[in-house]
Amino acid sequence: MYKWQQVKALRTEGESIKKIARQLKLSKNTVRKYLRSSGAPVFKVRGYERLLDQYEETVRGMFEKHYIGTRIYHELQQLGYRGSLSSVHRYIAGIKASEKIKRLATTRVETEPGQQMQYDWKEWELPLDGKTVKIYIHEVILSYSRKKYYVGSLSISTADIIRAIAAAIEFFEGLTEELVIDNPKQMVITHKKNGTVRYNDEFLRFCGMYGIQPNPCRNYRARTKGKVERPFYYLQEHLLRGLEVKELVEFDVLLEEFTAKYNARPHSDLKESPDERFLREKDTLKRIPSVEPALLYPKQVRTVSNDGYLSWDGALYPVIRKHCLQPVRVEAELGKTLKVYDMSGSLIAEHKVRLFDKGIRPVHPEHEGINMAYLKKKEAHRAESLRKFLETFQETGEIYAEGLRTAVTANMYWHMEEIMKYTEVYSISDVKSVLAECLEIGAYHKNSVRRLLESREPQNRPMEIFNEQYIPSPVDIRRPLSAYKVEVAL
Repeated sequence: MYKWQQVKALRTEGESIKKIARQLKLSKNTVRKYLRSSGAPVFKVRGYERLLDQYEETVRGMFEKHYIGTRIYHELQQLGYRGSLSSVHRYIAGIKASEKIKRLATTRVETEPGQQMQYDWKEWELPLDGKTVKIYIHEVILSYSRKKYYVGSLSISTADIIRAIAAAIEFFEGLTEELVIDNPKQMVITHKKNGTVRYNDEFLRFCGMYGIQPNPCRNYRARTKGKVERPFYYLQEHLLRGLEVKELVEFDVLLEEFTAKYNARPHSDLKESPDERFLREKDTLKRIPSVEPALLYPKQVRTVSNDGYLSWDGALYPVIRKHCLQPVRVEAELGKTLKVYDMSGSLIAEHKVRLFDKGIRPVHPEHEGINMAYLKKKEAHRAESLRKFLETFQETGEIYAEGLRTAVTANMYWHMEEIMKYTEVYSISDVKSVLAECLEIGAYHKNSVRRLLESREPQNRPMEIFNEQYIPSPVDIRRPLSAYKVEVAL
């Protein structure tokens, strides 16, 4: 190009063809050719025919069958190829490069208002109160207006995905004809290359009840749902990175605020905000059908333990004690809130899911009341036992009770009750005098009282004395066999 320009310039200055050729080191014929041409010279690549070109279809066929280079080389040799193995490898590399270009080549698709929305989720390690928890951030976006909805969950079950999409539909106050999704097992069981799709039954039931058509993108081609893929980068860099919270509620509030700001921000390609475009799309959305939540979110059946606790994901949660050893239905909303229903469907307990203290048994609110009532009843019974003892034996009994408190500590009430039983056999005065004797010798035990009472005359004879079974005198109950003789009339 430079020499062509110099030939033109020197000729304009009046230089001869011979002088121009000598100065630029060109042949005179080349100078004449440049002078005759009106346009700049174009470099043309000389065409070469490669030995492998005649085997192109064969090589591509073997390449699609995933043959390795050496296998292809040996197969071509049998067909008459006389080139080198390195040439085969270079040829295969060229095929791979062209295939990669085909895969990367894409088109941009803009949908009409109310036609399509897209769904996806992103995992993130969130620092929560000094510890790290894995959180799943769900995103649903309207393809036309780009209006977005975000919600986080601590699990990623089919029910969590359904709940997130249903919440987005409520947020948009309507739904579209089509839902573009990826191919996770929570939604798609299999997606063959020929386009045959088998959906997860729970997810398919949700789509049927809402009247929405699912459309999974091709495997390993996430850009098919690029409208929902790209905003995750903005969410990651402008909210998630470096974020630390004390509670999940704080994160939920920040995510809601971020959603509002993002929807109000002008879109880089559309030059207007999603909120502005949504005003044109809102009226085109389909009405939300009336759906029974129990049909969308099936609950697991668990049994409450005999002490009123429900086990869920390694943690214990208190439940009303009247449901002990009874089956209940359990639902974990987005992995954050645990709701417990009885078999009739009434809510009986609701708890925040515990993430870090799973090995700790929480205090049961009913247990504390029951234990307090038992303690009060126990104290009242002890007080009544002491009152009767002091009322029966008066000053002697008061001194003896203090001795029991020191000698047998907490068992003093049992000893007093046993001593009171002796009054059923002996007179109160005899028992009282025996207690006085025990005070003199320092014997503070119900057995000491019993041994001293054995030397005295009982007042009456009960069926059981001092925990010994009373055995009455034997009676002969035998009778002769003649007593069983029966006279029979002939």
